Amino acid sequence: MNGTDKDSTFKPIFPAMITPGVIEELQSNNKKRTVYLRMSGSTFKPEKTDKQEHEQDESIRTVMAFGRSVTAVRDMLVEGVPVRLACQYDGGSVRVIGPVIEKKTRQA
Repeated sequence: MNGTDKDSTFKPIFPAMITPGVIEELQSNNKKRTVYLRMSGSTFKPEKTDKQEHEQDESIRTVMAFGRSVTAVRDMLVEGVPVRLACQYDGGSVRVIGPVIEKKTRQA
C-alpha cells in the first residue's frame, strides 16, 4: 500500500449530541448479512473540545452505526430524542462508535 488508503487515515473520536431522525435497522449485502443502523435526517452537534477554538454549528446528517456499535447504542436511540454519543466523521456522514465514556479523574 502507498499510505493513501481511505481506511488508513486517522479519524478522531469526539462526543456529539445527536437527535435521531428516521431510525432504520438494515442488513448489509455481504455473506454475513450483518445488521447496521442508519439514521437519516438526524440533527448533529459536535461538542466543543479543548483543542478547538470555535464551537461547531448544528447540522443535519446521516448518522450510522455498524457492528458492536449497533449493540452498544440501539436501546439508547429514540426518534426525536437527543442522545450524547461518541462519533467520527466518515465522509459526509457520521459514524457512531458508542456511548461517551467519561475520563476518570484520579483522587489524591
